Amino acid sequence: LGLLIHTTAGFVDAGFEGHITLELSNVATLPITLYPGMKVGQISFIRMDGPAEHPYGTGALGSKYSGQVGPTPSQYWKNFDA
Repeated sequence: LGLLIHTTAGFVDAGFEGHITLELSNVATLPITLYPGMKVGQISFIRMDGPAEHPYGTGALGSKYSGQVGPTPSQYWKNFDA
């Protein structure tokens, strides 16, 4: 159909707090109509056997999206911010 779903993101890391952004991209030459309740993807949750040693949002990880509310633009540029 030409609908790419969350193709660039990895995982929702242990300790993440905020809204998960579902990234959609239309790579077709025509518009794609999405309807409420339409199934376009899936998400899997994996139970951990213990707490994370370094949860997302801790300073050691350099987390960029902790506490985000709503769709958030890429923060990749922060990797190069001096």
